[in-house]
Amino acid sequence: MKTSIKPKLNKYLKELTRTELEKEVKKLYSKFRDVKKYYELELSQDTSKVLEEFKGRIEKEYFPNRGFGRASNKESRKVITEFKKISIFQKDVIELLLYRVEMMVEFTKAYGDIDEPFYNSLESSYGEACKLIVSEDLEKEYKETCRQLMDETYHLGGGLDDKIMYIYDRFF
Repeated sequence: MKTSIKPKLNKYLKELTRTELEKEVKKLYSKFRDVKKYYELELSQDTSKVLEEFKGRIEKEYFPNRGFGRASNKESRKVITEFKKISIFQKDVIELLLYRVEMMVEFTKAYGDIDEPFYNSLESSYGEACKLIVSEDLEKEYKETCRQLMDETYHLGGGLDDKIMYIYDRFF
């Protein structure tokens, strides 16, 4: 059975002086990209730069500068998961999820009907965004965006429009 390291970590941190704790945080900051991004978001209060970076990574998955997009559900979900680890504000997560949905819809329009796992992933991101919107009480701010995305799925493959409409109706 796997034992938790957390009690040992807590004990270790309690034994450190303030100066040693500062050195520890600085070491983590310089060593791990996610820690650096987290503090960039935490301390700046302007998350737009980091959010745009992650949006760019999603866009590149569907519409790279050269050639055709791979449209890998795995890769774009990975970008979202990575962002959730460093995100300070749920609003930014909502923005990124809705952006992913937008890119997936645009990809379908540009390249034609895609497979069922692609549509399931699109539906899942849309649902997750709607759920977060409601839990964060941001319906007024995002209802129109969600409705527009729903409208954009009209006549896309696999009955996606019906599924997205169901999610929209459920939350709004």
